[in-house]
Amino acid sequence: MQRQTLSFFKVAAFAAGTVVFLAGSASAQTTVPLPDTSQTTVLTATVNEQARVTFPAGVTFNVSDITAATTASGAGVTISSIVLATATKQLKVSVQAEAAGFTAPGGTTWSASDVTWNAATWTSATGASGTLSNSAYNAVATCAADAASCSTTGLQFTLAAKPTVQRSGNHTLTVRWKVEAIGS
Repeated sequence: MQRQTLSFFKVAAFAAGTVVFLAGSASAQTTVPLPDTSQTTVLTATVNEQARVTFPAGVTFNVSDITAATTASGAGVTISSIVLATATKQLKVSVQAEAAGFTAPGGTTWSASDVTWNAATWTSATGASGTLSNSAYNAVATCAADAASCSTTGLQFTLAAKPTVQRSGNHTLTVRWKVEAIGS
């Protein structure tokens, strides 16, 4: 009879999880008569909660009258390849300003709270209207339970009127998106 040595190792499958090859016993070495089909190995794919997300790179307010609110064109948000721990969990999408106000070329500018958004119509999600804050994430939408994806092309941000603005140019504010699993 021949003696055969088997070696086992871990292999990365992709960024979200790993495939692990495990020996069926503490020892991977055994003597078997040939031919033999009695040896087994368990393959385990460990999958983390995950989703592929696409958010707008920028939203532009073309302010032609500082005494009137300005609504930006509809922004698209897409969340796909959603993988959650249970069929009842949902994804919540929120947004927060990274500063209390816009950075301006000088003088008065808008505060984060001067930006609002609509309760957009989503595919496989419920939109929520809200006001931007730099101290808390505020909900934009909640994807339906067990949805594989959810999306909108109609998320509209509105910049409030600000008659005290006196400088032309780019007034900028960065926002941070949050995608989280909620429920159980």
